[in-house]
Formats: sequence, structure tokens, C-alpha cells
Amino acid sequence: MTHFINHPKFKHFLGQIRKSIDNLTIPPKRRILGVACGTMFMAVGLDQFFADQTPLARSLFFPDFSGDDNVPEVPSHFEDTVDKDGSPVGRLLTEREREKILLILGESPRRKSSFVPGPQPPLMILHDTAGQLSREELLNRRQYTRSPLGDGIAVYVPREGKPIITRPEFFTSYRPTATAYEKGLDFMSESDRNRQLRQVWNAASPKARQKAIQQVIASLKERPPDLANRTALWFNAASDSAFDAYLADHPHQVDGGKTTAIWAIAGLCSQVLSQEQQAKQWAASPQTVKPLINACRRVNPLLQANRTRLASSVNVEIVQMEGSDCFVNDAEVNAFNAIADDAHKLSSGRAIPLETLSRRAYTENQYESLARLYLKIALEAGRFPQMVTHYWLDQGNGKIIGTHCDPRGLKVTELYQKIGRYLNHPEGILYGLKPSYGRSPEKGHNVWWADRIMGDMAPPTETAQISGSP
Repeated sequence: MTHFINHPKFKHFLGQIRKSIDNLTIPPKRRILGVACGTMFMAVGLDQFFADQTPLARSLFFPDFSGDDNVPEVPSHFEDTVDKDGSPVGRLLTEREREKILLILGESPRRKSSFVPGPQPPLMILHDTAGQLSREELLNRRQYTRSPLGDGIAVYVPREGKPIITRPEFFTSYRPTATAYEKGLDFMSESDRNRQLRQVWNAASPKARQKAIQQVIASLKERPPDLANRTALWFNAASDSAFDAYLADHPHQVDGGKTTAIWAIAGLCSQVLSQEQQAKQWAASPQTVKPLINACRRVNPLLQANRTRLASSVNVEIVQMEGSDCFVNDAEVNAFNAIADDAHKLSSGRAIPLETLSRRAYTENQYESLARLYLKIALEAGRFPQMVTHYWLDQGNGKIIGTHCDPRGLKVTELYQKIGRYLNHPEGILYGLKPSYGRSPEKGHNVWWADRIMGDMAPPTETAQISGSP
């Protein structure tokens, strides 16, 4: 075997294979031979080796990543195959896929991603803003990156213009939650969670409380000087409703306080549950050691899920008008307004269509931006993320834990087609949930759709070619 491998003709043959992969000027027949050999290498697992060895691309210093129309065309030798009825979700990017995405986005490799692989694939969670936001308002949200302040949205996608990346570090647990799923409300309700958290806090000593808060604050890149006081406001509130009322009247005075408090308790419980001696040191008295341990045990699964889900999810808000929220006729709107407080009443007072003859619910620019964002998130994670809707996480993921229905009327099928065209994948590939359009999550609907709100248009099918007309 060694004699055969060292034979000059065999070495020449290997050299031709390498050239056919690396040199675009090699004739087509040799290029096909190179691609065939590359496919054989991938079949034995070298794609994972390459993905692990090469630093992932990221753009931390250019929040408005561009959807530049002048990105060079992807050469045909970059094509990768995916089973027609399959899905790449969760699979590591091959080196060729990574290079292809870098070329599409016009980016250069920088430093390795902070994404930590877990049992679930990374999520790209889609929302809509249910209210028009100016570009200036969106740009103002870029001030928070690794911080409990602001919201947990990583990217805003306006109707026109470039997406605005507000949290460039996509995969980090150092941000507020943006969904009930990230809060872990499938483990327990928010009121039960908060009650358990306060039981932990009340059983801990003042010294332990202060240390837990200081450790969190010291780990933050951005923090207001009064963050400890904001945290105390949540701990000392008479009730959740009292805190929420104060928050509504003084949003800037308590911003980040509740999130910091939860992180402090997560750190405290981690210490308490590590060993019994730690619990004795952190407890307010010998009598509160057992209550402290028990409270931490009850809430710890939720806290662990919270940190894991935050660090593996990227929330994307698509700018959309308020319309009539999740309601589809005047009677539903009027019934809601009759019981809502003034701050939450729907200003329209009637059902409003999101799509008309003169207005697409979402623009071509938004669909293109979302497709490129999917590629950017894949690049950051080093693997294909799972695209899901806020609606599905709240109401269709096995348990109803919220009432959101966004993004309303998004043609996920069209979005998948755009991603597939960028990657030269065959038609019908799923880059996340299999779209099922409607208003009944109990029937499996995972993309909110109502014909009346969508201009009496039928929802798209998986195989239908959707028109790009207004």
C-alpha cells in the first residue's frame, strides 16, 4: 500500500484533485471530480473537524450589517447538498458552507463565537414590533450589549434600510429575556417563580445578598451607577403588581433591576446547592438553612433553563404596525378594549388589515434581511439555527405559557425559499419549524395567519411560489 501511495502517477492524481477544489480555472470535468472527492470527505465526518478548527466570523463593530447588492456571486463549486425532505437545523457548517456565507455577507473571519453547544440547536426567534418605530428610536437601542438594561432583542428589521443590530454578541446569557420560553415559564408560572425567588432572598443573610448582587454587577460591561438600588426596588416591592405599576411610571429608574435580581439569585443558589457548608454560610440563620436549600432546589431548574436558553437564542424584531394585535374583527377588538387599561387599549378601535393591495405586510427588504440574518446567525453559531416564531413558543410548544401571536402573517415559506437560494439548496428545505398557518395552535398552527387581516389572501403552501408583488 505504501509503495502505491508513493507512486509518482498517484501523487500527480492527488495534485490534480487538490487543484480542482482550490483553483476556479480548472476545467469543469476536473472541478466535478474535486467536488465528488470533497463530498466523500464530508461523508466520513471531516466537516465537523473543519468547523471546530476554523474561527467563526462575527461583526461586533458594525451594527448596521449591510444587505449589499454588490456582493460577488457564489461560485458553483461551493454547492452543498441537503436531502430534499431533510433539514440542516443543528448540523455543523462545513468549511465550504462557512466560506460561502462569508462571501454572501461580505464579511471576514474574526474571532471565535461565544456560542456553547447544548442539547438543542440555536434558535432564531421571530417577533413583530406591533408598532411603528423610527430609525432613530431603533438606533438608540444599540447602547446596550452585554447588559440587563433595555430589552432582549438582538436585531430590528425595518421596512426599508439595513437591519439594526442592538446586541452584537448574539449568544450571551447577559441580557434580559424576550420570551416566556426564555424565562422558563414552562417550569412554573411567573408569579410562582417570583414567590420562590423571594423565599430564597429572604432566607439568605444580608452579607450573602450583597455579595451576590456585587458579583453580578462586577461581571457587566455596561451598568448604571445605581443598579444595586434598582435591584433592591424589585426585592423590596410589596408585590409584582406594585413593582409593575412603579415600572410603568418610572421606567428609567428601575430598568435592569429585576433582571439583575434574578441573576443574583441564580448565582446564590449555585453556591448554596454546591455543598451543604456553603448553604450554612449564605443562610441568614441556622433555622433558614433548610428553607434556603429547598427554595433553591425548587427554582433552580427554571434558573438553569433561563441561562441556557438566553445563551442559545437570538431574538429578531420585524418592524410592523400595531394593526389590531391578534384580533381579526371589530367585535374582538371592542371586547378587548372594554377590559384593557388605557395604556394597552388598541388605538384603532377596529380590525385593521396588515396587507392590502397597496401594502405588503412585510416588504421585500425585510424578507431579504431576514434571510441574510439567518446566515449571519448560522455563521456565529457554527451550525444551522432553528427558526421559530414567538407565537409557537408561547402557545404551540406543548404548553401555553403566553399570549403572543407574532410575527403576524409572515410568509415563512417564502423566507425559507430565499435562504435556500442563497445556499443552493433544493426546494422545500426547512430551516426551522414546518410552517402551518392559522390561529389555532391546538391544531398545530405555528405561524399566525388570518385571511381577513392578510387582505383575504390564502396562506402560502410549502411548495407554492409566492409572488413578490405588493
